[in-house]
Amino acid sequence: MDKIIKVESENLQIANLLQKGSRHHQQGNFSDAQALYEQILAIYPDHFDALQLLGVLFAQIKKYSQAVEFLSKALKIKPNHVRSHSNLGIVLKELKRFDEALASCNQAIKIEPDYVDAHCNLGNILQELKRYDEALASFNQAIAINADYPEIHFNRGNILQKLKRFDEALASFNQAIKIKSDYTEAYYNRGTVFQELNYLDEALASFNQAIKIKPDYAEAHWNSSLCNLKKGNFKSGWEGYEWRWASSECNSKQLESNNLAWDYKKTDKRLLVWSEQGVGDHIFFGSLLSELSENIPNLLVQIDKRLIIIFSRSFPKIKFYSKDIKVPESDYDIQVPIGSLGRYLRNSEKYFVRSKNKFLISDQKRTQAIRHELSSSKKLICGISWDSRNSKLGAGKSLPLERLATIFNPEIISLVNLQYGDVEEDIELLKSKTNIELIQYSSIDNFNDLDGLSSLIDACDFIVSISNVTIHLSSALGKESYLLLSHNADWRWMLDRRDSPWYPSVNLYRQKKIGYWDDTLDAVRCDLDKLLKKKLLNQ
Repeated sequence: MDKIIKVESENLQIANLLQKGSRHHQQGNFSDAQALYEQILAIYPDHFDALQLLGVLFAQIKKYSQAVEFLSKALKIKPNHVRSHSNLGIVLKELKRFDEALASCNQAIKIEPDYVDAHCNLGNILQELKRYDEALASFNQAIAINADYPEIHFNRGNILQKLKRFDEALASFNQAIKIKSDYTEAYYNRGTVFQELNYLDEALASFNQAIKIKPDYAEAHWNSSLCNLKKGNFKSGWEGYEWRWASSECNSKQLESNNLAWDYKKTDKRLLVWSEQGVGDHIFFGSLLSELSENIPNLLVQIDKRLIIIFSRSFPKIKFYSKDIKVPESDYDIQVPIGSLGRYLRNSEKYFVRSKNKFLISDQKRTQAIRHELSSSKKLICGISWDSRNSKLGAGKSLPLERLATIFNPEIISLVNLQYGDVEEDIELLKSKTNIELIQYSSIDNFNDLDGLSSLIDACDFIVSISNVTIHLSSALGKESYLLLSHNADWRWMLDRRDSPWYPSVNLYRQKKIGYWDDTLDAVRCDLDKLLKKKLLNQ
């Protein structure tokens, strides 16, 4: 009798501990919940609820190895516990153990085919593996089971956006918002779809709705700024551009300095313009340095070390530092990031009147020597570049070399490679498919020797390129340039324009349809024919 009373007393104690732990868990008091679950396991090491709840807790605090340990122990006690299989799948995904993660979710679905969470988790794992069609099927199945979960419609919208099925993606995000009217991420992602389609007013409305619900939503502020800059709303665009530092898309670090930030006023103090973003951005914002130096005579600028030679030649009054070094605080008084210069000098299009046709100067002796070598065929010389190595956007901006090369008349034009990186395979493929020769000026490393690349560009008669570092260099050199732009081109090239206020010498050619280059290439070919006739008449 006494033994029975003791067991009942222990069960009551365990129930109280579990109830108290669950309450702390739900309130986010993870350390208190963990202590209570562990107290239960000290008494009953095989207590299922304590094991599986502790596994969930460790997953929530991102201690994934411990989460796997406790969820696995729980499943040994109850092998058919659907939720634990599904949760284990989530944790294994975080550990990049994808085959095991898929097996766990599939096991949950096998036990309970209508368990909606397992279908959702399976879809998320397949999305991580870029198996988008299978992921979409999982989310469709989840919706067939229960169409009232906004997260399912949201995840489905993400997949459809990756598959470029934009109308369906918008419908999914709209359905998520219909179910959950304050779904900030759905408003934001809907905005990014509109952004990809160049429906910028609609994108801004979605971003603004997300910001209204969550005022510190950095991604929404950042993308809203890009829409405004692309539309030419420079003042509001630059204000929002400062949110880049809080955005996950920003791969630059802010300068750690005890010296004050510049207040955007004319001054004799020593101003350090410090580097951020990539080499193309350094060239792009470098267009403002000459103008800036008129108001700030003591100017120091940090840039990619590959640009220091040509920038020092072009701006002899400015002192340049490599972005790879920390500039001593004793060298400057105030500081500003290079990407914030537009806020000072380009608040409306009327300020672009001072944009120079060229602001970089190549090594003229080297340029003339290259020109002499390239002119031996007596043909016009066109430098070309066709590839972007940007990990996120590069594929959409790039096109195959053989597609670009075939718009040129080889009897009149010699093609010169301006593409950086290993392109031997591309050049060989071009030769085998079209018999077109692409001149490879092997004494210049197009990636590491940007001063040499500048001379090679300057030695050409004109340039045709996609949006990459090459076009920034050629435009900065004032070289007549023809730029092929994807449908959703970068904000720097603005919207529905053939010209660029940033680079007066560049001509813009835009895709009319996403991923479709034929019309764009035809337009360039047509204008090149006019150019060639003009040049040949003047010879």
